[in-house]
Amino acid sequence: MQPLNYLQTTGGMIWTAACVLLGFVLTALAYLIINRIPAKWLCDYNEEPSAELLSGRRVKYVGWGIVLSIIAAVSLVLCRLQFNKGYDIYFACFVLIIMIALMIAVCDIKYTIIPDQFTIAIAVLGLMISVYDIVRGYGILHTSWWSPLAGAAIGAGGMLLVDFIGMLVYKKDGMGFGDVKLFGAIGLLTGFPGTLYTYAIAFVTATVCFIVIMVLVRILSSRAAKQAAQQEQAVPPVQDDRAESVKEAAASEDTGASPAASEDGTAEAEDGSAPAESAEGTDEVAEDKGGSYLAFGPYIAIALICYIVFYDYIHHIVSLYLGLF
Repeated sequence: MQPLNYLQTTGGMIWTAACVLLGFVLTALAYLIINRIPAKWLCDYNEEPSAELLSGRRVKYVGWGIVLSIIAAVSLVLCRLQFNKGYDIYFACFVLIIMIALMIAVCDIKYTIIPDQFTIAIAVLGLMISVYDIVRGYGILHTSWWSPLAGAAIGAGGMLLVDFIGMLVYKKDGMGFGDVKLFGAIGLLTGFPGTLYTYAIAFVTATVCFIVIMVLVRILSSRAAKQAAQQEQAVPPVQDDRAESVKEAAASEDTGASPAASEDGTAEAEDGSAPAESAEGTDEVAEDKGGSYLAFGPYIAIALICYIVFYDYIHHIVSLYLGLF
């Protein structure tokens, strides 16, 4: 049944309300799961859990949890409209996959880790619904038995290629191995050519977000620089160094004390400690030497959810585009 026609039926309205409620309930449950899973799941293989992980108070539902609940509710409604009457098994599997994808996004943003257990869950669910699709002959996700295998190979292989290019260009890992495993698991579900579409959505989304973040950082940096310049202009001018030295000499004659100074002429504190400016400079250098990675897991999760909830539209648009040639 067409999505709009289904939405106008009594069953469609009931399912829409149920999906909204289900989105909020499952998101709250997902936050509870993240706070209750073993701490080792959120650590790299050679790392020990931190005190925060062991405490069980990792993520709070208030705030971003509400935003994710809205995203989950909208995603489930769109998914039901795509896979409605007669496709309940597809819908049930996709609901679980969407919620696992959201948990992966939260974990990767907070701890830059994609738990293998979540990846395995997506792989199992994707393989189950793919086998069901092929055996029953529906041909919704796959038109041939080799499609899931090709999707897994393309998903993992593409991520490995990105990692290899990163090693050549930047001399460091271009992609985390968790992303490689996750895209391989997604490939079992999306198959060929669905994995290519998922790739396109993930990289386009990541590129757009990266550009937006860079623009915001540039704007905030320029505003901070302007405010600092205005504050410097508002500060009264410092008196001449010679005048200060004359005052210090006069004070020393009265008290018999001399101002402490280092051999290079810079004043030191009474306890002999170095000026505070040197410590600040050391911290800045340490920050500059450190590097950071862009968490790609959330964009993979977004791409997977978009592929599921806009499945018909994506394939229809691609068909129209290919028909031009």
